[in-house]
Amino acid sequence: MARAMVGAAAHNVNENRRFAPPFCPGCGHQADWRIASGGRVLVLYLLIVALALTVLMLIVGLRERVWRRKQATIRALLDGADALEAQLQQCRQRMQRLREMLTVLPEEMSADADTALSADGKVQAALRDLLAHRLWIQQNATSASQQQLDAARTALEQSSATLSAQIERLGAVAADLERAQSSAQSVGPRRAP
Repeated sequence: MARAMVGAAAHNVNENRRFAPPFCPGCGHQADWRIASGGRVLVLYLLIVALALTVLMLIVGLRERVWRRKQATIRALLDGADALEAQLQQCRQRMQRLREMLTVLPEEMSADADTALSADGKVQAALRDLLAHRLWIQQNATSASQQQLDAARTALEQSSATLSAQIERLGAVAADLERAQSSAQSVGPRRAP
């Protein structure tokens, strides 16, 4: 009889499914399952975002490292060019000083040395090459590959090492000329018999 009062049909009282919490078949707690499921999705999204940010940071870090290396190589190139220019100027000054020392010696002793020291054209050519090298750095340094920059730096270092050896040889020649001058001055001019 009680059934007749409520209604003859046996059906759910709340047929509006919008407000019905989802059912978790295994646990029996409808509200807890919904929170746990949403928490898992949130954690998954956070992990994906963290992974994406980590990859992005690695990419940015690697690009920054490559850029810094390239800038350091360009700086080394420019510093090397400055050092090479200073060495060339020093070489030119030593050669001029040695030529002045040759004027004291007899002509037959100084003829070979004078031709060896008249290499001012070679120093000028080296300065022109250095200027061309600087222009290449200015025009191509930003677009050049790291291998090209390394090759240019190696070439500059080799030129600098070769020039340093030449400057040392000029120093040895200067010492020999000073000894020759002092011996020539101590002997004095020959007297006619």
